[in-house]
Amino acid sequence: MTDFFQEPPTLGNQYDDDRVLRTYLRRQLPAELLAEVEPGLRRLGARAITDIQALGDAAEASPPRHVPYDPWGRRIDRIEVCAAWKQLERIAAEEGIVATAYERSHGALSRIHQFARLYLYGPPSAIATCPLAMTDGAARVLELCGDDWLGAQVLPRLVTRDPDAFWTSGQWMTE
Repeated sequence: MTDFFQEPPTLGNQYDDDRVLRTYLRRQLPAELLAEVEPGLRRLGARAITDIQALGDAAEASPPRHVPYDPWGRRIDRIEVCAAWKQLERIAAEEGIVATAYERSHGALSRIHQFARLYLYGPPSAIATCPLAMTDGAARVLELCGDDWLGAQVLPRLVTRDPDAFWTSGQWMTE
């Protein structure tokens, strides 16, 4: 009797392998715009199955933790996250998961570009998209309703691609 071994399935580039996403973008974006953004989407699609997936797995193994008190009983309400979570947040900033919409490089079509980036980043990212969605919402509210100080001091930190300056906003996942 011979041993039968079947190779397990492997993920390919998440942009190239998603016919529905590519068809949608071809319908919604002018050809020259699609040609401009597609290399970045293809790169992010490859990244989704390499470093983002590995970091997402590590973050899932060590979920955020609420620390209500310090060792002396003083209330601190600190959220502790693992290094993988912090790196996922840095990647989100670098990849413009929030920023793409606010840069408005493509006018109203910038949102479609942003959502395509979010769509590729989200699945392997250990729900790092939750605070990113809250950040996007906060940025839009500040953009529409914020005062001059908020617009100058806070909004730029919510929509930057600089991971050292990037802030997230909103609820946390330890409820």
